[in-house]
Amino acid sequence: MVFGCGHPPARTAEAAAATQTETGIALVNQKRLSPRLSELTFTSSALDGTTKVRVLLPRGYDAEKRRRYPVLYLYHGGGQSAASWTQDGAAEEITAGLPAIVVMPDAGSTEWYADWWNNGHRGRPMWETFHINRLLPWVDEHYRTIPERGARAAAGLSMGGFGAVSYAARHPDLFGAVGSFSGDVDHQNVEMRTIIEQLHPSLWGPWATQEVRWRGDNPWDLAANLAHTDVSLYTGNGQPRHDGEAVDPTEQRIRQENESFHERLQDLGIRHRWHDYGPGSHTWPYWQAGLRSWIPHLKAYFARHAQHRATPRSFTFSSMRPRYSAYGWTVRMRRDVTEFSALEVARKRRFTVVGNGSATVLTPSLARPGTRYDVTVRDHAGASVRAATADTQGRLTIPLALGPGNPHQQYSPQAETSSTGPSPDDVPFYARGNGSRFNRAEVAILPR
Repeated sequence: MVFGCGHPPARTAEAAAATQTETGIALVNQKRLSPRLSELTFTSSALDGTTKVRVLLPRGYDAEKRRRYPVLYLYHGGGQSAASWTQDGAAEEITAGLPAIVVMPDAGSTEWYADWWNNGHRGRPMWETFHINRLLPWVDEHYRTIPERGARAAAGLSMGGFGAVSYAARHPDLFGAVGSFSGDVDHQNVEMRTIIEQLHPSLWGPWATQEVRWRGDNPWDLAANLAHTDVSLYTGNGQPRHDGEAVDPTEQRIRQENESFHERLQDLGIRHRWHDYGPGSHTWPYWQAGLRSWIPHLKAYFARHAQHRATPRSFTFSSMRPRYSAYGWTVRMRRDVTEFSALEVARKRRFTVVGNGSATVLTPSLARPGTRYDVTVRDHAGASVRAATADTQGRLTIPLALGPGNPHQQYSPQAETSSTGPSPDDVPFYARGNGSRFNRAEVAILPR
């Protein structure tokens, strides 16, 4: 149900419990804080207890009842909350001229924007699940949004910059633009990694033995996934700008991370906006300035793309997860160890899977249901042709054998000290040494 004016009403406790059981999220309370701003309280099966989300509606939302709007998801930093961008960051004033809904969710004080590994037990907190699979669909259902990637953006500061860029890279089909203000965008930085491990040793596990899990959410490692995303990076260098200010070691470290990520994007040939504003600290005046600088660019982006389906014809998507989806394609991997794999789509009916073990690829809709195709596969065993029939949605399910797997988890100490020989081709993700080998299966789909 879409509410034509204002914010959606909270439900009774019984109704909220039933809704959470069905959808994984339920609104239990709300407060109107200003004509544009409300604070919503949710329960979710992905989290313990309740969590808050602040929402800024654009001017004229209540009056223009047929108009739909883009959405900006604006994420807070470490030690902050859903209230921070409006209490300390002047978000209400800065976004006054932006014709978009601004959603500012909690993400735990220092819990990062991830589903916790919890030393292999997984389970709550599952912030990615809440933000992406629960809250985002809820917002699209209850507000007058334009539910397209060209009408959806993510941005954040510090830890929230990590969340924004990582979510945009993990879900490029959901977010068309991303902004990072002093963002934590590369966990290869030893100082930052040490801080996170000390705060939350069970988040991704120890880097020494679980490096692949860290890299699986790390913006630097997922940079190739952003090839079709509008990326803006803002950072200072930690040096004092005004008399009386001290050197800020946190912003110095963040500067190193951002420079590393900036260079990674350059190496991949991915265009992006790079704002190194020199002297500046890891504090609100600089994050406010970053948001204020970025909003006109975002407004122009929405004006160009919000009403168009911005789906690329070709793309590369890498992930360490056993199942992932991007732009209507879904890949399920079966392999012996945790490692990266990738889907490379050259055009609608030609693609490659990079990885090991086996994969099952579900394509987007290609034609009328029941249409028959010849599927040509070139893999480690040679070339073969098989028949496939489109399902009731015009999609094909294509199983692939990728070849023998690696004996050790990618980047692990065991992989570092063993050798399986070099991979036959360059892979679209970071590979180190000869401890992990990857194979390719190239597929062409031809109508009969």
